[in-house]
Amino acid sequence: MEGIKDLKNLALEAIEKRSSLLKNEKYILWKIKKNWKQIVSGPIGEKTYPKSLFNGNLVVVINDGVIYHTTIMYAEKIKEKVNTFLNGKFLESIEFSKINYKIKRDLLDELIENEENRGTIRVGEIPRGNVRERNRNIDSENKITEKVRDIVLLPEEVEEIHENIDKIDKKYEDIARRLEKIAIKLKKREKYLKNNGYIECKNCKILFLQENSEKMCFECRMNEKNRKFQKMADLIRNKPYISEKQAVRMTNTDKSTYYKARDILAQQTYNDMLYYCLEKNREISLNEDYEFEIRSESREDVEKFIKNYVDYKIGSDNEEVFKIERKWALRRLRKDMKFRLENNRRY
Repeated sequence: MEGIKDLKNLALEAIEKRSSLLKNEKYILWKIKKNWKQIVSGPIGEKTYPKSLFNGNLVVVINDGVIYHTTIMYAEKIKEKVNTFLNGKFLESIEFSKINYKIKRDLLDELIENEENRGTIRVGEIPRGNVRERNRNIDSENKITEKVRDIVLLPEEVEEIHENIDKIDKKYEDIARRLEKIAIKLKKREKYLKNNGYIECKNCKILFLQENSEKMCFECRMNEKNRKFQKMADLIRNKPYISEKQAVRMTNTDKSTYYKARDILAQQTYNDMLYYCLEKNREISLNEDYEFEIRSESREDVEKFIKNYVDYKIGSDNEEVFKIERKWALRRLRKDMKFRLENNRRY
């Protein structure tokens, strides 16, 4: 355990220096894109993708309007996950952009409006492209409203609403009557949605439309997955050689969570090692007279990084397996350092 804590301190020291090499946003964006589905799991990871990164602001494109508002609610969590994966505070904010498949038509409407405002064309001379679509959406909304209005509540449902409204002080009678109307409309809407396939989340009780046969809404499922993942990750940190069956039984999760936790912990350790080596390279370039001392000092630390990386990734103390994975890790480290250094010189 002391070895792992020492590695944590070494990584933090390296990151705190924040050399210009580590701030290359083109490389960081490439790393985020490459591992996006691993960092942000579930429907959000599948239906979004990182587009650009500038001055610490990550622009994420959402290609499914259904999860747009939910994704915005999880902005802070996503930012934390990305920063945790990168082992540093690289992201300051996240901006979400929803794909609009009617963007060309909308741009044309904007151009027509600008020309109308300048007076170069008469108002209405050129029809807007989305007028018909807008009218169709309004008609659709009106039909839904009419259907909700046609829903009939049971006498006991109405009685329950009246009982709750009657608890309001009489001096607020006007407000109480308005609330009663709102409550009846909401109850009708609830019945309408349930009749059209919506079910109640067993955890938070809100209504949601099932994708398959899930019993919890998207937000609750995400929270549950995050809780299980954190529990598994903590266990593997403390017992890196624990088997799949033991870990699943102790955390009451599943094998996919077990292997996902191992992959992410291994990647985080590898990133720590990469940043540490880059920082040591920088130290050598600034203090060439002490190159031998710096290399000797860092060699032992890198071996600790590699050991923990292999422990998290494989979960085995087999020496032959360790040698193979060590060789692979060093080869990968050399390539990543070369790419990082060349990329920094280019930009």
